[in-house]
Amino acid sequence: MIVNKRPDGSPVKVPGFTKLAAHLMPTRTESTIYITQEIEMDEALAFMRRWNENKPDDAWTLTPMQIFLCALARMVAKRPRINRFVSNRRHYQRNNISFSFVSKKTLSDDGLEVNVIMPFRPEDTIADVNARFRRFVGQAKSDDGNKTESDVKLFEKMPHWVLRLVVGGIRFLDKHNFITVGIIRMMPFYATIFVTNVGSIGLDAPIHHNYEVGNTGAFAAMGKLKSVREIQEDGSILKKTVMPVTYSFDDRIVDGIYTGRAMNLIKKYMENPEILTRDPEISQSTLDELRLTEKGFRIWDEMA
Repeated sequence: MIVNKRPDGSPVKVPGFTKLAAHLMPTRTESTIYITQEIEMDEALAFMRRWNENKPDDAWTLTPMQIFLCALARMVAKRPRINRFVSNRRHYQRNNISFSFVSKKTLSDDGLEVNVIMPFRPEDTIADVNARFRRFVGQAKSDDGNKTESDVKLFEKMPHWVLRLVVGGIRFLDKHNFITVGIIRMMPFYATIFVTNVGSIGLDAPIHHNYEVGNTGAFAAMGKLKSVREIQEDGSILKKTVMPVTYSFDDRIVDGIYTGRAMNLIKKYMENPEILTRDPEISQSTLDELRLTEKGFRIWDEMA
């Protein structure tokens, strides 16, 4: 029996070849394309310095991660089809903008990793993201932790055969659209994009794999900042700071042109972060295409 109703999205009509692609490439692994991007960071670093010098006492220090999350949210708000996913070879429009990422409670080899899933609104500014980042990451790093952390602790106590049954059950429920809000909250793989910031620990951006569990449409990996020199047309040498970013996109969701223009928006917002301090201009037709709901935003409300 096919059930179309899901707590995280609704069925959407797609062009014939896009519909066919989900049958030609039924798994996320075989349909993933890998893209690299280089973002100039000098404007963003200057913006961060100004922000942090003048931030209110109750605000967290602004970081490249927060600017990147805000840029991603603004991009999705402008390019709604990026927020689609494939489940059981059918296309759905996600009813929330959400990003997953891992945060360490302490920056050490033995520091406990916790998954954070943050929802975003299309009108979010960098101030909104900074405040929500403080709330969600602060909760995850606290002694109380969040729901994902408590579930991971439960998994640690299960024997392997039980874990195999649990994961198999989740796959079955997801495939037939019987997935529940509780399972979505438990797993970090039901978000728009999974972000990994390995640059914060001095590593280059990896080409990240995706997961067959869940429906995350893309992985984005932020690498460490690098100083490069570029020869200008007049023969002079320009020194600048760049951040390499890699993306792993589910190619069944949208075509390459649409994805490429979405990536150009990310680069634009990252290299001109002042834009993110202002409310975005989003047409009603774009908002209608996004199909966002308050219920979708509140899926992770218990983690706030």
